[in-house]
Amino acid sequence: MTAHLNDLSNAIEVNNEQDILDNLTCILAKGRDIELENSNILKRIITLNNDTINKLFVEVAAEWSKLEHNRKFFTDREIIEFLLSLLESSEETLVVSTIRTLGNICYENEEARKIVDKKGLSTVISMLEADSSRQNNLLTLKVSGFLVNLLNENEELQKAALKLNIVDVTEKVLNEYIKSFNENQMLYAFVLTILNNVIDHIDDENVPFTEDFCCTLIDIFKMSTTPEISVLCLEILHGQSDKEEIKTLLAKKGVCELVFELIEKYRNQVNDEESRSVMKMACDLIVIILTGDDCMYLLYNNGKGKVYENMVTWLDSDDSDLLSTGVLAIGNFARKDTHCIQMVQNGISKKLIGLLSKYNTSQSDIKVQHALLSTLKNLVIPQQNKATILEEGLINVIYPMIKIDQYLVIFKLLGTFRMVIDGQEKAALDLISREDFLEKLIYWCYNSDHLGVRGEIPRLLSWLIKHCHSFKPFKTLIQVKDSVKCLVEMTSSNHAVMQNESFFALNLLCIGCGPSSENDSSNGVNGNGVNENVDQALFEQFINADIGKNLNFVVNKYSDKMDRHTIENLVTLLEQLINSPSVVNHLKSTKVGDALSKLISTNTNAQAVIDRLNNIMVQINKN
Repeated sequence: MTAHLNDLSNAIEVNNEQDILDNLTCILAKGRDIELENSNILKRIITLNNDTINKLFVEVAAEWSKLEHNRKFFTDREIIEFLLSLLESSEETLVVSTIRTLGNICYENEEARKIVDKKGLSTVISMLEADSSRQNNLLTLKVSGFLVNLLNENEELQKAALKLNIVDVTEKVLNEYIKSFNENQMLYAFVLTILNNVIDHIDDENVPFTEDFCCTLIDIFKMSTTPEISVLCLEILHGQSDKEEIKTLLAKKGVCELVFELIEKYRNQVNDEESRSVMKMACDLIVIILTGDDCMYLLYNNGKGKVYENMVTWLDSDDSDLLSTGVLAIGNFARKDTHCIQMVQNGISKKLIGLLSKYNTSQSDIKVQHALLSTLKNLVIPQQNKATILEEGLINVIYPMIKIDQYLVIFKLLGTFRMVIDGQEKAALDLISREDFLEKLIYWCYNSDHLGVRGEIPRLLSWLIKHCHSFKPFKTLIQVKDSVKCLVEMTSSNHAVMQNESFFALNLLCIGCGPSSENDSSNGVNGNGVNENVDQALFEQFINADIGKNLNFVVNKYSDKMDRHTIENLVTLLEQLINSPSVVNHLKSTKVGDALSKLISTNTNAQAVIDRLNNIMVQINKN
């Protein structure tokens, strides 16, 4: 123990107030880096119960508790509860020093936070709330700093703080000093950190994040020239940006423009993981805001919106985060057909295809690939855009991407293929004629654990069958192992549109796979659209794919929900299938006839094809 502590210990031993004060004064002036050996001297001082000594002691304690080594000796229930009791004093200097001490003790000290607990938290929040009654903000500053350390990484206290109205309290403090913002930036940093500590729990605790408070934060964000405060505002706003009303407010208040300016200002200083993380969050905020419909319309402004123009400039960025943000933002603007048509006319699709040609290999940045495919998929949805984008070389650029093994990218790739072939006979015929493409689709269908990929593949196959307007590729298609199985399994989808697509595609396969339909799409088809010469190999594949089980399932489960069009396609398919005795036996063994009886009894739409249904059931049940 140092000489200073020895002298103080001796003075305490004889309870000599003046000597105690003199030693504490000396320690405060010269011995701030003293390392304690235990908590004995601390406990001996607090048991003296002397107001004059207490006032000087807490000043010394505030300095001692700055050292990590000493904090463990202050982390004692008796000591912390004594300090909390001093907060009731009317003497501000004593309270300020006490708050400093408690703040230092709780710095990265979970055990101390647990001792302070909710009772101490309530006291401190009440002190922060009383800010407007004080002549200066020194105590408010120290209380805010203490709350930062107390709430950090402690979910229980964070949630307790919300119940104690910490959001309302912080909002009042932020508004109180808004006119003297530049002089109170440390206070703002503390209060915003408090808010950031609790913001993730406000929905769970049913605490509203009001538009007025959001406007206050936006005003601070705009005023700030301090990176720490700007980042705190960004984090808080980002955390609430999933709410539609907040998105719209952020858009109207120019937050996207401000974020763009800040990124442009500091982008050359992004040189470590932390600064990169902040920039990604800023980029993400822009993209999130643009997911709101009102925001999209407002910020696009017929292609003249500043935010839209800013995002277009990032298409030339050599920074992958800015590039992907620009692409994703444009993808969000491309959620309305008129926007898409205008963008294609202005060369955006051509620009994106050119970019994708540089990012279409397994070694390319996945985030950029995903963004480009998502946006191109949106742009090809309007019918009048499809031919233009195909002429710009989309298929040639995305086809090499079938070699990629990242299923998040593959999912977007499949969707882009499906959207662009809609009504585009030449493109659909080209793709369905490529055996390596079909084999890849089936491989992904049965070797991916990505549900989106597995759901998208049969849809793409059915669209290829529908839009190629030719029977010629069908023989190649059914020779690809499990291709028919893939389509059959889609019949039992939970989604009506997929059920109908599968029925229609399987009908076309039946019509197109007969010997007489090789060169003429009408040969061998009777008045009901039934091909009576369906290739027996196809029938065998239907049986192997357990088509009866799938049809039984979907009809039983959705018999009362099927629309007339779906029922008609189902009936036509069954009329194809009953041309094969082996398929009829299969349908009988899987009780498809019983399922059809249920369809007739539960769905009035079935009455339009009742005679055909009865004939099918007779054929299934006659043996």
